[in-house]
Amino acid sequence: MRNVAIRRWLVDEETMSITPTLQNAIETRVAADPRYLALVRDRQRFTWLLTAITVIAYSSFISLIAFDKPFMAQPIGDGTIGIAVVLGLAMLIGTVGICAVYVRRANGEFDSRIAALLADVAS
Repeated sequence: MRNVAIRRWLVDEETMSITPTLQNAIETRVAADPRYLALVRDRQRFTWLLTAITVIAYSSFISLIAFDKPFMAQPIGDGTIGIAVVLGLAMLIGTVGICAVYVRRANGEFDSRIAALLADVAS
């Protein structure tokens, strides 16, 4: 599993011109590097955190719909829009926000860390 991720990054870095033997050697060195292990650990923690936030938000919303319909049906102010509509929109915006946070960190921090690691290991 780990070598698949390393291979994907190597391909992404346009290193397909290297021989399979050299590629395997690079994969082995990257997989043994403590910076790579730290990167994998940090990425997994971050992913699990975002997953937990999403699961809690969605399960809370569904629980409110299932168990507290009068609360969800309350109109906001004197209007006809209920709390359920506002919370539903908030969940949609929150989901897009969580995706944006992940993409920003993955394309920024995680990619730069693996690029630095590959540059050190491949040289």
